[in-house]
Amino acid sequence: MDWICENSELSKNQLNNVKITGDFAELSENVGEGYLETDVIETEGFKEITPSWNSRTDKDSSVELFIRMRVENLWTPYISYGVWSTDGNNKGITEHYSDDVIKVTEDRIFVKNDKSGDAVQIKVILRGKSPRLKLIAFSTDAGEDEPIEGNYLRILENIPFISQLASGHKDAHVICSPTSLTMALKYHGKNVNLDQVTRGTFDTGNEAYGNWPQNVAFAGEQGMRAYTKKCKSINPVKNFIAKGIPVVSSVCMQEKEDLDGAISSFSSGHLMVVVGFDVNDGIEYVVVNDPAADTNTEVRKYYRLDQWIKVWRHYIYAVTK
Repeated sequence: MDWICENSELSKNQLNNVKITGDFAELSENVGEGYLETDVIETEGFKEITPSWNSRTDKDSSVELFIRMRVENLWTPYISYGVWSTDGNNKGITEHYSDDVIKVTEDRIFVKNDKSGDAVQIKVILRGKSPRLKLIAFSTDAGEDEPIEGNYLRILENIPFISQLASGHKDAHVICSPTSLTMALKYHGKNVNLDQVTRGTFDTGNEAYGNWPQNVAFAGEQGMRAYTKKCKSINPVKNFIAKGIPVVSSVCMQEKEDLDGAISSFSSGHLMVVVGFDVNDGIEYVVVNDPAADTNTEVRKYYRLDQWIKVWRHYIYAVTK
């Protein structure tokens, strides 16, 4: 299930030294820190959850999202998802909290054993001169699947081919996430380049580029509506394609042979952009811009959908206008 609160709806939360101006929550006059806190959000039972936020910050301002959940009538502590400040000033979580109930990573929280969460609360602290918050969200593995709506058998045009391996970046082998995000942002008309996106999404806490919440936070800084989403099936991805929206998706596989045509195995995870679907000789393919290519012209790949779904983590970046 997805829960999203955005724009003027942010006024329905508890506000301390924070006011709502138009579509943004921002600090009240003459204060350097304030917070927004949601009421308790009841959910269906879940085992995984991933948070997101969209904001406007600079080197003199930041937002910090905290999330906690109720598991078997007991509340976990608030978990920080790092101090977000755009243009390379962000710092993700450096210690992955774990106890008998939950395990925290930079991307999501897992509920351990046979337990499940059934309620969530979010708190966002705004600090500095002029931070503005536009969206808070979380997505879980609970809820019903969505039906396919619209014609998804299409290939979206005007999505640039950008190879991470041919980029010349000093960390070319580990920038699949910002490379994929750059392709998606350019499709939406954003005047960004790969160096800018890698710098802006770099998690200085973990010294990594693939922090999912911080990648969508960067898209939010560019004026996009963006959040991480856990999908029950391939249907949500097909629906985004039917609406003309490319989808950044996460895969993970131990063997190169698990995905015909892949350049290598991706045992630590990998991001690519789904740009369409096609059927050839009765076999359905997912069409992607896969940044793990030796040249820009080799970025476009057709992967067998049945194989791709097996290595897909069922997580995406939903980046829309």
